[in-house]
Amino acid sequence: MEEIIKTALGEIKADLVIKNTSIINVCTGEIEQGDIAIKNNKIALVGDASHTVGAKTRVIEGRDKFASPGFFDAHIHVESSEITITEFTKVCIPHGTTSIIWDPHEIANVRGVNGIKEILEESKRLPLNVFVMIPSCVPATSPKLGTSGATISVKDILELSNLEGIMGLGEVMNYPGVLNCDVGVLAKIKAAKKFRSIDGHAPGLRAEKLCAYFSTGIRSDHESVSGEEGLEKLRRGVYLAIREGTASKNLASLIRPIIEMKLETRHCLLATDDISPEDLKNRGEVDYLIRRCIEEGLDPMKAYQMATLNPACYLGVDHMFGSITPGKNADIVLLKDLEKVKVTTTIVSGIPVVSDGKLEVSIPQYEYSRETKRSVNVGRIPEPEKFQVKAHTKDTQEVKVIGASEGTLFTSLEIEKLKVEGGLVIPDPKKDVLQVAVVERHHASGDIGKGFVKGFGLKEGSIASTVAHDSHNIVVVGTNWEDMAKAVLEIVEMQGGMVAVKRGECVARLTLNFAGLMSTAPIEEVIQGAEKLKKTVKAMGCKLEAPFMTLSFLSLPVIPELKITEKGLIDVINQEITSVLV
Repeated sequence: MEEIIKTALGEIKADLVIKNTSIINVCTGEIEQGDIAIKNNKIALVGDASHTVGAKTRVIEGRDKFASPGFFDAHIHVESSEITITEFTKVCIPHGTTSIIWDPHEIANVRGVNGIKEILEESKRLPLNVFVMIPSCVPATSPKLGTSGATISVKDILELSNLEGIMGLGEVMNYPGVLNCDVGVLAKIKAAKKFRSIDGHAPGLRAEKLCAYFSTGIRSDHESVSGEEGLEKLRRGVYLAIREGTASKNLASLIRPIIEMKLETRHCLLATDDISPEDLKNRGEVDYLIRRCIEEGLDPMKAYQMATLNPACYLGVDHMFGSITPGKNADIVLLKDLEKVKVTTTIVSGIPVVSDGKLEVSIPQYEYSRETKRSVNVGRIPEPEKFQVKAHTKDTQEVKVIGASEGTLFTSLEIEKLKVEGGLVIPDPKKDVLQVAVVERHHASGDIGKGFVKGFGLKEGSIASTVAHDSHNIVVVGTNWEDMAKAVLEIVEMQGGMVAVKRGECVARLTLNFAGLMSTAPIEEVIQGAEKLKKTVKAMGCKLEAPFMTLSFLSLPVIPELKITEKGLIDVINQEITSVLV
């Protein structure tokens, strides 16, 4: 503290000074001209810093540039980017993101408390402020409907809450449990009351149900789709995380009524939620969201506040982050264009980590535990006959089919009549009715749920993945049982990932060797692997633009109407296992 005081007074010299720049003052909503002096990792002075410049002071010329506080992603699942937090950092800081609020829900479903501790350790060594929320819904549903790799209990929440880097409770997805006063759900919320922030997940909640849900101390929501829904949440004091990810794009519909009605935006945040490696690399991160807000007509200053000061206030760290003011962490982004949000320099904790768009620091790979890298445990590899469905009739059999569609997590219940041969129901690629199965991969139970799906359009072969929300068992879709068995074998041998198999041969793969969710490879390799998979699956007849994303949500038994887990076909509406046969 003394050094910061003396630097501001000029008694000792600054480590770094940004001269003659246009400072985005998110506290007053104005652009001011001046210098920024930094000592150690703190901002010592904003104004005329000429008296703080010494022989050893690094000076960055800020003329014709804007200085913004570092950008904040208010809600993200890094796992969806299919790269580790180390690799994610290398890609996001050139885009100006210096802080993220991470709900490691997917890792927790595979590795539990140990997985969360591991990513906390990894995050400590990175030039990125990683604020971790304790996942609140692990598993996401009743154990009778599916098997996760781990659970997060009230006891676990209390244990994790004492660790450095833990900042709150992750999205409370079980909103029916909240409204029904489920003892277990409410106990988790009560256990997290020591934190300032509890994230919400309240799609479609309105009126009295909205009030009931947020009366618990839950403070944010990122699941609003319509402007009307977003406005009601803002009016009730909820922090509205405006989401623009890869699959869910809600920014335009949420921001337009706010602009039209000239509403206060201090409770508005920006979040990606889930972002693909391709979008992260090519589109950008929070910088893209700021740009989209400005394109929609939002005052640029408000857009920058939503990406800096607002999330810091929500998280309760605005005394350290979120603005370019004395005493705050020196997380600063230099831009050559205010409205196009073109980042040239990123400074984290007083250290320039990106200059002219290129990394200035070395970020070594983290060494992960054996348990994390060897997370696929199926015991005996299933033979083709394990995927067969026995019929009740001789020639044809009516079956319940999961109707999958592009761009939505919702599925439909379809009834199809399929041929029966040798007492077995035969999938029919000509009718786009394929076999689907989920293989339990955490405890080697041998459980396999079997069913049928339409919407993929595969004409041959099989695809499989360990990214299978939320329990992340192995989900496999195929035109024949032999290729399905081969796909599962490939997944097990590479310890997680995505594969395409045709005529008994693996023709494309993406290895995700971190818990079966993320790759430890550079993002360029991940993108290349994902692109080859996409092209290969398209050549196999698939008509979906994002087949593996659609595949990953077939096993999520909390979104209607029909899903599948290793326990069997799930009637989501009634939350029960249902027969495949009609």
